[in-house]
Amino acid sequence: MQHLAAIFLEHFEIDFTQGVAVRLAGDAPEDLAEFVAHIYEVYGPNSLVCVYEALNVAADSDMPHLAEVDEKVCPLDIYYILIDFLSARGS
Repeated sequence: MQHLAAIFLEHFEIDFTQGVAVRLAGDAPEDLAEFVAHIYEVYGPNSLVCVYEALNVAADSDMPHLAEVDEKVCPLDIYYILIDFLSARGS
């Protein structure tokens, strides 16, 4: 799961020109793009930052299901949806 989260992180771009903006790169895998689109649709425009943060937490944790998540940056529901998404990919 950590490895897949780290791979998915490579498909995000951070733009610091006008504040901080997180974007999904055009070369992102289709399943990641669909996941991000779903989260965006359900949770709104600020949710991309949450997905990026959730991927960082999952990539950095030896036990992602038990990782500490800063709920000010990423609500737990988005984090656990991401964990389920990563788990479904067999990592």
